[in-house]
Amino acid sequence: MHWRRTVLVVALVTAAATAAAWYWQSALIGWASGRYLAAIAAAEDASGDLSERRQAVHRVHRMLLVAAPADALVPELFDLLTALSPRVSQGAIDLDWAAYVYTSYWRDLRQRDGRPRRSPAEIEEEVERYVRFFSLRQRPDVPGLRLGDLTGAAQAESYTVEEIERAHREGRPLP
Repeated sequence: MHWRRTVLVVALVTAAATAAAWYWQSALIGWASGRYLAAIAAAEDASGDLSERRQAVHRVHRMLLVAAPADALVPELFDLLTALSPRVSQGAIDLDWAAYVYTSYWRDLRQRDGRPRRSPAEIEEEVERYVRFFSLRQRPDVPGLRLGDLTGAAQAESYTVEEIERAHREGRPLP
C-alpha cells in the first residue's frame, strides 16, 4: 500500500513539473540559451579561440545581410547575442527589434573600433538602455519562443534565398 502512494506522489510531481516546464518553456529556453552561450564564451576566452563565436556572429550577419565583422569585434558581439537571446526567446524583444538593437550596437562598436571591450555586465546595461529608450515590451499576443519553434514543427512555410532565386529564374510563383 505504501509503494502505491509513493508511485502516485511521484507521478503527480512529475506531471506538475512537466506542466510547469511546458507553461514556462520560453523562460526555460531563454535561460538555457543564455547559459549555453556564456559557457561557449568562457571556454573560448580561456583558450584564446574564436571559432564558435565567430561562426555564430557570422551566421547572424548573414541573416541581417551585412558584412562579417572584424575578429576584434566578435567577442563583444557574441556577448551581445548572449544578452539578447533570453529576451528574444521570452518574447520581451521581438526579432525585428533585436535586429535593430544588434545592428545599432554593431555600428557603434565599429565607430569605437571595439575599444575598450565592454564587459558582459556593461553590455546588459546597454541592452537595458535600448529597452527603456524604445519602450520595448512583450506583446500580449506573442508567447515567446516555444519548443515547436526550435524543432521546426510549428514553423510556417518559408523559403531559402536559393529557392526564391530558382523560382525567379524559372518564372514560377511561390505558393
